[in-house]
Amino acid sequence: MKNKLEPGMFIEKKIRTTPEMAASRFHESSPRVLSSPSLITFMQTSCVELMAPFLEKGEMAVSIRIEMSHFASAPIGMTLTIRTEVIKIEGNRIYFKVQAFDEMEEIASGYNDMFIIDEDRFKRGIRRKLEKTSK
Repeated sequence: MKNKLEPGMFIEKKIRTTPEMAASRFHESSPRVLSSPSLITFMQTSCVELMAPFLEKGEMAVSIRIEMSHFASAPIGMTLTIRTEVIKIEGNRIYFKVQAFDEMEEIASGYNDMFIIDEDRFKRGIRRKLEKTSK
């Protein structure tokens, strides 16, 4: 990892919700509000975006633990603010706190732990798995 990613660094990202992000997309009886899977994706990708400028060529970040409480609904069409902050660094493991707000209130919060890994080694491992399952 280049430069110096440090605890306290944060980003805020704005996302306008669309019908493709709705819980009703997954099941017709679900409401037309932001789905938890979509929210987790936004929270996770915001962590990657915060780390990206600090990664060396050939490094990548993968989530190794995600914890989220989704405690309020966001109607489709609202704009979200995702706030992501580095809270701790232990070697190649980075700990993030992530919060999500719609236009009225906080709708979710949680934690995402990511690990910096070697991209080539990761790809080799995936190829080995695919070779074993294709026989």
